[in-house]
Amino acid sequence: MPRGVPDWGRGNPFPGWDTIADRLIDGGVTANIITNGYNVTEERLERIIRSKIGTVCVSVDGTEGSHNAIRGKRDCFSQLKDFIAKLNKTEKCITAVTTLTRQNIDDLEALYGFLAENNIKVWQLQICSPFGNARDNAKITPVKSDIPKIIRAYHRLPKEQMAIHLADNIGYYIEGDEGRIWQGFTGCGAGICVIGIDSTGDVRGCESLKDDRFIEGNLMTQTLREIWQETACFSYNRGFTTSMLTGGCATCEHGGVCAGGCRSHNFFAHRKLYESTICARSAKTAL
Repeated sequence: MPRGVPDWGRGNPFPGWDTIADRLIDGGVTANIITNGYNVTEERLERIIRSKIGTVCVSVDGTEGSHNAIRGKRDCFSQLKDFIAKLNKTEKCITAVTTLTRQNIDDLEALYGFLAENNIKVWQLQICSPFGNARDNAKITPVKSDIPKIIRAYHRLPKEQMAIHLADNIGYYIEGDEGRIWQGFTGCGAGICVIGIDSTGDVRGCESLKDDRFIEGNLMTQTLREIWQETACFSYNRGFTTSMLTGGCATCEHGGVCAGGCRSHNFFAHRKLYESTICARSAKTAL
């Protein structure tokens, strides 16, 4: 355990999360929780129910076979299904997020059926970024040629019962058969309207920027206000100009709005913050 981090109970995953969430909500901050629904004991479930959070987002990475294979445990999907069933007996709003890999792209329509049957209100689809266990793993991380398949699947999914969103790291894409452009991404918000604080107190513009060079300070030695107001912090976004764009993003008509796409995906894909490797707009001819 890092120096200065309080020991709030070994073996119990972050037992103080609900206290922090409730304090944030009391202060006017919208706070929700994302969980994979695995090993949720009755005590942990009760904490979720008693907390003031309004939305519980479940992380589901495909139909049962794909989800279990990606998670590495045979009972992941069954436990998640049981967790959702219990939540549906409460007043919590249930949403879902799916990290798209080359293993689960073909599951989307079947997975929609499962989510719709289980009262999921919002579903976000996001690309797996090439870091952690996905680093340099061609079997996991989608590439540009996979994007048209994702967009076609998205268009086939019904939208009446469930709101379905493509996450920012997919960028712009083609809307409908008419070829109209939908503005799916309006620039990375890290350090502008988004901030990340990890369990050791390190502050980043986004928790997906999991590299030490993006740590702007630590709450053990500075206040969040001091870090946020420091002019040198988050300069990769706060100081952005279109002249920083590289590759195809430098000549894209939407570069000034999109700002080159998701900083995290770009960084871990090829260390170029202002150049997307997978933007759906650049793959439009394949649709």
